[in-house]
Amino acid sequence: MRLCACLLILIACSGVRAADDPLSRAQALLATLGPDTATGVYAQTARDFGAVVDEVRQSGASDGTLVAMRKVAADMRKRAQERLRAAESAAGDDEGALESLYRSEVWEQLSFAMSAFPFWGSWLDLTLADRPAQAGNRVQLLWRAKRGFRAASMQIYQPSLVYGGWLGLGFVARAEGQDSRARQIFDGLKQALAFDPNHPVRKVIDAERARMDGRAPALVAATPATPATPAARWAGERADIFALLEGQRATKAGAREAGAKLREIIDAGGMDMSLLVGVLKYQAEIVSEDLHEYTDLVGAEFAFTNEQWFSAVQKYKSFFAHAARGQDMNFDRFRYRHALAAFKADLAIESAQLAERLLTRRGLDAELRKAATKLAYVARAQRLDSKSTADARTALNVAAQRFLAASPSDPDADGARVVLAQASGDTGQALKLLSGVKSTARFAGGVETTRFYVIARQFAKVANTTDGAVESLARQGLNAWDELPAEQKKSPENYAFYLQLKAVGDADPAAVLKEIDRAGQKPDVSATSQRAFFWAKLRCWDRLHEPGRVRDEIAALGAAPVPSWMAEALYPWVMRQPDPAFQADVAALLAPKLKALPDMERRFRLLQIEMLLTLGRGEDAYAAARALLADYPKAGDGYRMLGRAAAATKRYVEADDAWAVITDKVPPSFDVWWEGMLSRIELRASSTRPEAACELTGKVARQAQAPTAELARRWDELRRRLTCAPAS
Repeated sequence: MRLCACLLILIACSGVRAADDPLSRAQALLATLGPDTATGVYAQTARDFGAVVDEVRQSGASDGTLVAMRKVAADMRKRAQERLRAAESAAGDDEGALESLYRSEVWEQLSFAMSAFPFWGSWLDLTLADRPAQAGNRVQLLWRAKRGFRAASMQIYQPSLVYGGWLGLGFVARAEGQDSRARQIFDGLKQALAFDPNHPVRKVIDAERARMDGRAPALVAATPATPATPAARWAGERADIFALLEGQRATKAGAREAGAKLREIIDAGGMDMSLLVGVLKYQAEIVSEDLHEYTDLVGAEFAFTNEQWFSAVQKYKSFFAHAARGQDMNFDRFRYRHALAAFKADLAIESAQLAERLLTRRGLDAELRKAATKLAYVARAQRLDSKSTADARTALNVAAQRFLAASPSDPDADGARVVLAQASGDTGQALKLLSGVKSTARFAGGVETTRFYVIARQFAKVANTTDGAVESLARQGLNAWDELPAEQKKSPENYAFYLQLKAVGDADPAAVLKEIDRAGQKPDVSATSQRAFFWAKLRCWDRLHEPGRVRDEIAALGAAPVPSWMAEALYPWVMRQPDPAFQADVAALLAPKLKALPDMERRFRLLQIEMLLTLGRGEDAYAAARALLADYPKAGDGYRMLGRAAAATKRYVEADDAWAVITDKVPPSFDVWWEGMLSRIELRASSTRPEAACELTGKVARQAQAPTAELARRWDELRRRLTCAPAS
């Protein structure tokens, strides 16, 4: 078949023929394309090149000519891409200018050209794949043809390319021997063209199906019997409409007649994108006319153009509430403008939701997707404040992540980096995001403040650990403090955290202690700052190897109880001290001052008992354990300590009884049950009646494996030691 006949909807076979051979003409067409060439020339060249491709395919040209033509097609597409980049560069970072570009005829012409050039290249690939000399390249050629046809089939703004792309995919399936797949494609395409029984592509499909079914192929007419598209079918009426609208613009007369003709076309199902786009160029002239379901869309576009944002939103909403008749209609760009109008009308959440809904649509144009992605982020970021809900913050983070992935070089991407850094639970990732901010000045100290808070958040998580990460983080925090805005440094809480950083990372802990004392003497020191100061003191005393100074701090309280914030800071600090005698001493000193905090009191008293046992002071530990149970008779850990202390002081029966309180109440899935049972077995095995241990071993043997390696080791040792066999 001749492409010029079967794809009349794509190219108006132009009179580009000359005496030169097709390759020379193609190269001459390529030479006309440059960075300053009018975009209309690119679109016309795409059509002219299609005529040359059709000719060279039908003329039995050599493989070399086809390969050279294929390269010309690739070079043409590259130049079209460069031309588009030049147009985008001219618009710069101006969102309005870019929006105008993507709605302009420049975009339509270049978009068509960039899709059409590889489309024609795919037909060349398909032709080459049938050449015997190209047998070794057949698979690659068919794959490349398929890729080009598939891309064309997704160009929803160019229905002719869509039909041509699917037709090409059908022929590729035939070439690959997938006749069933080819039939599916041809049948689906024929159904899609049901609106026009004389469409040239349908005639090609009928001819090919006849060949596939073994019937004589029908002769394909070079010219369709009736116009193939709405544009052709209503060509006269369309021309009249635009002439009338021009008249309305010049003389204020003609809109009524144009509206009547438009209604006829709409009622007949003849509206298409090209007509709609053309009419919207006269939106001021036609906005007052009744255009059936398109009335609200024209009104919305008119309101948008005139920055009547709320009115535009209402009219877009009304238009999208109902289906609109027409062929090959795609309203994605209007959906984007609906979302943008909502943003301009200060309806930020509605704007974000509309943009995010647009992103779910299949086949969305790449540039439109990019714009909607940014709008969804900007709209959600505009509404962020201290009262935002967790759901709102999560939605913003998703929008920021999506925007940053799509447009990392966009100037507004820096804002997304800051948003994601604030939300990230990964300190390394957060700092990496902040380091990627290209211009911090526009955030008025926001980047530096965020960096400081990110480090503060992580520091709080690891502050009581003993690895080197704390020191490294403290040094990072001190560097971040140096860059913090002066206003932020005035915050008492920020300054208190700064002293915590100095307590860990400053070279002179004695000087830091003096600075802490001065800060603590200021009036109205908050509990948060007091806690930070005390924690910083503890770290300084550690670094000076003077932990005993904590006694002075406790003594300074006099008869007053230990405040909860101080107790919470002291417990992990005391636990980390290497000297068990010091631990026991501080725990004993603190316990009487913690009556108002019974949970904390029990923790310190348990710690005291454990340290006394470590020091071999069994009688003191036993007395402390009995006193603890007298005050807290239901404390499970109290019975645990009593069991250990009683065993250490050879009160074996009392030790067994103490452990029994635990093993009778705690299920075997708990570690403490195993510890209690094994301790009881050990006590009985060492007594004058070792056989008494046997009644307990059976209970342990019936359980699953011990929960820890140490408990498993103890159990294995007991089984080897005992003379009685545990019950199976």
